[in-house]
Amino acid sequence: MIKGVIAGNFDVMHPGYVDMFKEMKQHCDVLVVLLHTDPSIERPEKLKPILSVAERIAMIKDLGLADDVIRYTYEESLLELLTIGNFDIRFLGDDYKGKPFTGDCLKTKIHYLDRSHGWSTTKFKTLVANSLKEVDERPWGKYEVLLDTDYCKVKRIYVKPGQRLSYQYHEHRKEFWTVVKGTLSIVLDDLKTFRNAGQSIRIPLGAKHRAWNETDEEVIFIEVQTGTYFGEDDIIRIEDDYERTH
Repeated sequence: MIKGVIAGNFDVMHPGYVDMFKEMKQHCDVLVVLLHTDPSIERPEKLKPILSVAERIAMIKDLGLADDVIRYTYEESLLELLTIGNFDIRFLGDDYKGKPFTGDCLKTKIHYLDRSHGWSTTKFKTLVANSLKEVDERPWGKYEVLLDTDYCKVKRIYVKPGQRLSYQYHEHRKEFWTVVKGTLSIVLDDLKTFRNAGQSIRIPLGAKHRAWNETDEEVIFIEVQTGTYFGEDDIIRIEDDYERTH
């Protein structure tokens, strides 16, 4: 009887996990999952699990492909479990080839799992997060909303080379712009000025203003809106390169 083992945090099941478990069961009779409770405890750069340990254990067992699930928190504990487990084969993602890993000092046979499906927990979480973002494509570039509350709204605005936003003003909000990439040309009440990365400018309530990228590279700036209303219909256009009136 061949006893196999895999270690990981198994947070948020995705199609790649299902393929992985099926592949493992083709190479062993008994499959033990060593469940990492929270990898971010020892490695802060890692994503903190969304699901609880109990939820992840239930999810793994419901797949019907794992014979046992054992939890651990520290890499030292993982090494101990691998040492005393009498495993015949250990499963690792093929991205571990040529890299050090906990337990590489043991003589357990390694089977590298096919990761060509392209799925990962990080990818899955990123896709979900991106689907919740408010992103709006515009002729001059795009913006994404980073924060939207009753008291302020924050956008990250991308302006394509050679493009400019409409010359406009607002009746219910003032704005504060901070350039984070490139050089932004700004027209404020008919006066032209410039801001480079790390520099800011205030746009008072009712002031006519325009953001303009006169360079050959994309310009990015952060816009913080404060006031009483932040809807897109509080844009009164004076002049627009794309013949928009609303």
